[in-house]
Amino acid sequence: MSNFDLSGKTVLITGIAKGIGRQTALELSALGAQVVGTDIDVKGAEETQALLREQSGKSLVFAQDVTQAADWKRVIESIAKECGRLDVLINNAGIILNKPFVMTSFEDYQRVQRINVDSVWLGCQAALPLLTESAKTSKGSSIVNLSSVYGQVAGPMHAAYCASKGAVRMLTKAMAVEFARMKTGIRVNSVHPGPTNTDLGRSGLTDAVKIGLIPSYEAGLEMVLRQFPMGRMGEVDDISSVIAFLASDASKFMTGTELIIDGGFTVI
Repeated sequence: MSNFDLSGKTVLITGIAKGIGRQTALELSALGAQVVGTDIDVKGAEETQALLREQSGKSLVFAQDVTQAADWKRVIESIAKECGRLDVLINNAGIILNKPFVMTSFEDYQRVQRINVDSVWLGCQAALPLLTESAKTSKGSSIVNLSSVYGQVAGPMHAAYCASKGAVRMLTKAMAVEFARMKTGIRVNSVHPGPTNTDLGRSGLTDAVKIGLIPSYEAGLEMVLRQFPMGRMGEVDDISSVIAFLASDASKFMTGTELIIDGGFTVI
């Protein structure tokens, strides 16, 4: 069996309704995983589930507010009952806030941290016992946390977002060390996409136009594309393939690692 084969593994992905979450679900399902997806956007999650069932027939979807501990408890208990194991947790759910620091309220800031950081904390704590138990009968379990290049370098209009993704980056490393030393069998890594062609990724340009920082979306896009040595923004499958690698046994000796997927955006 290939180390990239996910057959027999159960994977939980948050934020499955669209974008990177949806594409990751489809890719991991194609590799053999049983995918469990959650989202606060129930309609979008159900659309993703329909695509998964067309592809493999194996999927579960739950409505979930990732900022609520009770929702995490319900989802993990359902997975234990329906699937009997959990091999991979992908903390993908998140939001972006495109506002200059001077225009960002403390309430704005707190909301970004709740959704982008608190959800990762809650999810990892809720899933830890089931991931640990599943690791005993495999080559190990995996947690993949979605950070961003803006968790490593500064982004204009992204103070709150940078703070949240920087926190995810370091929380990942701290958990990786603890879980390894505790002999849980769980590895923890983070993925750092650059600007990506999704609704979330494009929103920075549309919001910059609204507040007058750039004259048009087209002008902003041209400016952004000049920052990519590879000449284009990322696409969702650029990101999902790296997540699939971290979910698989091919990455069984990797933990505390941050993988940057940005077409060279942060190199120059």
